[in-house]
Amino acid sequence: MSKLSSAETNMRRRAHFDNQAPIMISRDDLGQDPAGWRTLYVLGFGIAGAILSNMALFMYFASFYASG
Repeated sequence: MSKLSSAETNMRRRAHFDNQAPIMISRDDLGQDPAGWRTLYVLGFGIAGAILSNMALFMYFASFYASG
């Protein structure tokens, strides 16, 4: 049997992970994301600006097409 699939190797890997401390996130840390709201506004204004600029460009070229 290969060394990678042996039961002994798997047991050693499990023992290594069992010794690690679990990650704890307090409730105080969950709500502290000051950059999150700014990112939301930047994305919102960016998408709105892209839509408006595409609409303006479309109307500009549509006016030339309609005029002749």
